[in-house]
Parts: sequence; C-alpha cells; structure tokens
Amino acid sequence: MTTGIARIRDSFVIARNTAFTFKGKPVDAKTIGKDLGVRYVLEGSVQPSGDQVRVNAQLIDADNGAHLWAEQFDTPRADLLQTQDEIVTHLARAMDIQLPEAEAARLKRTPAANPDAEDLALQCQAGVQRGGYLGEEADAGYRLCERALSIDPNNIRALTYLSAKFLYSARFGRSADPEGDLRRADELVSKALALDPNYARAHSLKGGILRGQGRLDEAIAEHERVLALDPTMVTADGGLGLDYLFLGQFEKSLEFNDKAIRLSPHDPVLANLHSNKAAEYFALKQYDQAIESARRAIAINPNTNAWPHLTLIAALALAGHAAEAHEALQNYLESFPTGPRTIAAWKALAAQFFTNPHSDPRYLETVDRDYEGLRKAGVPEE
Repeated sequence: MTTGIARIRDSFVIARNTAFTFKGKPVDAKTIGKDLGVRYVLEGSVQPSGDQVRVNAQLIDADNGAHLWAEQFDTPRADLLQTQDEIVTHLARAMDIQLPEAEAARLKRTPAANPDAEDLALQCQAGVQRGGYLGEEADAGYRLCERALSIDPNNIRALTYLSAKFLYSARFGRSADPEGDLRRADELVSKALALDPNYARAHSLKGGILRGQGRLDEAIAEHERVLALDPTMVTADGGLGLDYLFLGQFEKSLEFNDKAIRLSPHDPVLANLHSNKAAEYFALKQYDQAIESARRAIAINPNTNAWPHLTLIAALALAGHAAEAHEALQNYLESFPTGPRTIAAWKALAAQFFTNPHSDPRYLETVDRDYEGLRKAGVPEE
C-alpha cells in the first residue's frame, strides 16, 4: 500500500516501518499528523468472516480528524493472496483521486493571497477529475490550469491536465476543430514529458493522442509504459482496451476494460469506460450487453459523450427494438443539439478520430454496423 501511494505524483508518504510503530495503539490521527508532519492519514483493517475477508479503509484529515473518504469491499478468503495486488491497486487509485480533491478543498479553505502555479494546478486536477474531464465543472478546472501556466509555463501538472481538455474535446465530438485540438493536446503533453519523462499521467494522455493519430502500436507501447511506471493508473488499462478495440481484438479489449472498471469502480472516467464496453459488446454482436453498458454510460454522464448514444441507438435498432431505438435517437438529439445529425456527419467525425485507411477490417465492419443501426433508427444519410 505504501509503495502504491508513493507512486502518486508529489506525494510524501511515510515509510512503512515508521507507520507500523503506530499499529494497534490508541493514537488519533491528529497526533500522528503532528508527530510525522503529514496532512492526511490512511487507516484501515482487514477482517475475516467465514470464507470472506472485508477490507475497510478511511482517509482522515490530520489537521482536524475529519473523515474525508471511506470504502469497504469484500473478497473471498481463499483468493486473498491472488487478489492482494488488485486490493492495493484499487485503494491506491482511490487515493490518487481523493488526495488532490482533499488538498484542493484545503487550499480553498485557506487561500493564499497569491496562489502559486502548483496550488492552481492541483485545484485544476481535482476539478477536472471531479467533472469527469468534460462539462462545466471540468471546464472551470481547465481555467485554473491556464492560470497556473500563466504563472509558470513549465508546470507539469497544468500542462498535462490542460492537454486532456483538447484530447477529450476532439475525441467526444465537442470540438469545432478536432485535428487542431489533437495537435494542441500533443504539444502540451509532449512538453510535460520533456520536463518529466516519468510522469505516468502524461504518458496515458500521450497514448490517447497516438491512438487518435492512428498510431496504434505506439499507443499500446505508451499505455504499457504507464502501467510500468504506475500500476494503479487504471486509465491505461482502459486505454489499452480502446487500442485493441481499434485493432479488431474485441475479447482482449473487453478484458482490459473490465479490469479498469473492477479496479476503480468509482473512477472519474467510469462513464467513458462503460461507453467503451458498450462498443466492445457491439463489436462482438452481443447487443443486449451493449445496450446495458451504453445505458450505464449515459446515466452517469448524459450529455458530454455522444458515442454511447450512437451505440445505444444502433444496438437497439439491430436487436429489433425499433420504438426504443427511436426514443434513444430523440434523447440524443435533445442532449447534443450541435452533434452529428446525419450518417455523413457521423462518418466525418469518426474519420477525424476513430477510423483511418489503416484501421483493422474487423473494426471497420463494426463501424459499418453502427451506421446500419442508425439508418434503421431513422437517421438520414445526408
């Protein structure tokens, strides 16, 4: 656990031998914080019960003793050794999300007269993650990154998270200039990696950019490097899922995506992971599962990512649910008033980010079925 959390950028984690001196002693978090000079304390327990083991974890503010986050989950006792890595990854990923959130909240409670670039970048990260990378809350976070870069153009965190703004905008059909936004995303994240070649989050975004450029082998290598640097970065598992989807390896794609969801079931990008899963099931012609996953993605985030709407409409139509497909189409049109309205427009958007002359024939066949489903639902050709 100590190793997993220590991989989080700019974290200061007490060595386990020192932390273990408090084990089993009635010492409160405020005392520990004062003795060790830390702001947050992660405490927990492992409780056996029959053939199950329950893992509890709580994140505590060492300044005031307040509980900031808590989670518990059960695992079969017989599989405990096999699932130990997954438990650690699950909790470390949760900390990677929760610690910036807690620190951003602390900075808001005690704002500096002149906040420095790293303070602003940290608040940017928390806002962007909380908003799921797209939408009003995420946009407010991106503005903080821009402020951070106006103070320090070399702030690595701000460069990286601002890159996400342009990548996700291009990828999810929210950009007036997808190719230009993809170039801008690449410029920002490439600068971050030049400053710090081992920043896992920047490599994860670079992998998404390479995929958008049709450079799938390089994207896979980039996502594999992320996991070598930080195994808790489950967005890289999701990235590998998309890489293999575009390569026509649908079962392998689904395995990576399921792993990401299993390891981080409350991740800020959960809607995107379910959207990818819907596309994977659609590719496998498992339309009922595609419909379920697309609906999950839409329920989490209904109006920032157009792609699960497309999968839902097409899967319902091809599965013979004409009325539901028409209803899903109307919901999409209301949620995305400026989104694609014709088959030609969907093709143009896909060509900018999801298809190219080198795309795998199996994947291209899946895309053609998407358009077939849209036609059945009543989407006009032009």
